[in-house]
Amino acid sequence: MEESGLCRDTFCTTEGPERYFNRSMADGTWYTASPAGNCCENDCTVRADIIFEVIAGGEVRCLDGNGDFPGKSPFMPFCEFEKALAADTLAAHPGLKDYHAMKEKLLSLPGGETYAGPHSTRDNWLYALNFGEETEEAVGKASWLGMEYQVLAVRYTHKPTGFTFRNYRFRRSGKAVRTSSYDLLLYDWEEERAQKGEDR
Repeated sequence: MEESGLCRDTFCTTEGPERYFNRSMADGTWYTASPAGNCCENDCTVRADIIFEVIAGGEVRCLDGNGDFPGKSPFMPFCEFEKALAADTLAAHPGLKDYHAMKEKLLSLPGGETYAGPHSTRDNWLYALNFGEETEEAVGKASWLGMEYQVLAVRYTHKPTGFTFRNYRFRRSGKAVRTSSYDLLLYDWEEERAQKGEDR
């Protein structure tokens, strides 16, 4: 269970007696954890001679712990996988823009001036997209804990302006088109010609 707000991942033993352990997202340190109050707060640092087998899909995916040992393969939290995937996607498509640039682009379009002020309510306008009619294209692959993911370029149209752009996202492989996916907050679009009928 990932608790990004508390900067830790919580694990439970697969066999009795049931015990809980936390792994710090900050430095990878493992702690025993108390399930009291459902908070699973850190108790004590786990001994260096204890090795954790992280199991996903019925298979051992990582060997981790507080000590150094042959074959150690530290667990990667999902949030770190997401950051690494965003960096890899940007490296593969260096022309991509971030969320701030995307928002500024929309606000620069006709009609956007009404929502450009710092005190304006802009969310409903910015996210007035053609949900349910978007198209998507697989542009990459990635793997986390033995699970395969597809990197997607999802083409949306902004209804108030008709502006079309692509939002880069990722989803577990095998899931249906237009089902829930994770946002990499990366975008691209084709700039319109400054003047129609431009000399060629």
